Amino acid sequence: MPHHAENQAAYYLLLTDGEQEGPYSIKELREMLQRDLIAADAEVWAESTDSTIHLDELLHRGQTGALDDFTGLKGLGAFSIWHFFADVFRSHSREEALEIFCCGTPGTTPPLHAVSSAWPSPWIFARMLLACLLLYFGFNWASNTFHNPNLVPGLMFVGNFAIPFCVAVLFFELNVRREVPFLDVMRAMFYGGLISLIIALALMEVSPNLLSWIAGPIEEPAKLLAAIFIAGSRRNGRILTGLLLGAGVGAGFAAFESSGYTFTEIARLITSSTAVEVISSINPVQGYALAQNASHINPDAVMQVRALITPFGHIVWTAITAGAYWLVLKQRIAEGQRSLSNTSIDWRALADIRFLRIACIPVVLHLVWNTTWLAEFGLLRFLILGVIAWAVALRLVHAGLQQIREEKRMKGLPL
Repeated sequence: MPHHAENQAAYYLLLTDGEQEGPYSIKELREMLQRDLIAADAEVWAESTDSTIHLDELLHRGQTGALDDFTGLKGLGAFSIWHFFADVFRSHSREEALEIFCCGTPGTTPPLHAVSSAWPSPWIFARMLLACLLLYFGFNWASNTFHNPNLVPGLMFVGNFAIPFCVAVLFFELNVRREVPFLDVMRAMFYGGLISLIIALALMEVSPNLLSWIAGPIEEPAKLLAAIFIAGSRRNGRILTGLLLGAGVGAGFAAFESSGYTFTEIARLITSSTAVEVISSINPVQGYALAQNASHINPDAVMQVRALITPFGHIVWTAITAGAYWLVLKQRIAEGQRSLSNTSIDWRALADIRFLRIACIPVVLHLVWNTTWLAEFGLLRFLILGVIAWAVALRLVHAGLQQIREEKRMKGLPL
């Protein structure tokens, strides 16, 4: 690949299987990475410093911004949207899909030397999303065709749980260590979701007249405490584990909360005078559909809108707070303030400024989410807030990948 000396001040040699290739400019290396010609964990040799450096670290140099400065994180490294979603559009066998979920046991957890610290390219979550959409529209069609009221609960279940479940699967794929079985993710989603709801409701009972926008400072700590509680022996300072368990709890919380909103809207619908008249005159399911149009109360729309905004709310927020907590556990272990074998709850980590400056971001985003400050943007405001949240979450994923790299270096394993 040609390079242009007049445009680049520094050039690097790519080290592949003991062979040197290049020299390349940073721009050329970035383009090669985005085209999947080289891996993010490739080693390069810098002519200017006479030393080797990891490509991921090289691309991050001098690129810290306000978000990195505030959180203390180190950017996204060699992350690229194209690489991240590339495998979604490729063909995969059924065996590949099954292998993704076969992990977490002594025989299925890969050894450290086999774990890549490069950015993963998840794809199974997209297949799961397609399957869930087919289920949802299948229930919708069946309800409207056969007018059987027994189909409505199924429609509600799929509509409220499908998207949270698929986002949890995405974080499951991002955990390249593969030491957490999918059963534990489901445990985090259902038990963690319930525990977080109980904690949040108990806190709200103390002052039941709180405004809705105060939910952020209550619900975010509640979900984090649930993630910490259910983690058990996995309170080990592995950042990707914290992100995954946090996402699981957030997915459960989001699904249960959306179910509550949908049920409340249905209750409003069937108790309205217009709906009572319509439903009592014809088949309940057919009446349910007609009553929505007559009363302008639409539970289906509530369910669908909440499904659309779910990836930008509770799941990623809890992943951030839990990821930040596990990050501080890792730092406290490195500083000798906590032993590696200690898996008890570290309450001091919750007061660590390194945790607080990251964990406050989901709280603030949640506050803004529940206010009318960005109401003029409509649903776009949720996307804006979600982009900020995902920017932080992906930085924590990068920190988890760097942690793997550090462990390999300490043990003298190839990167």
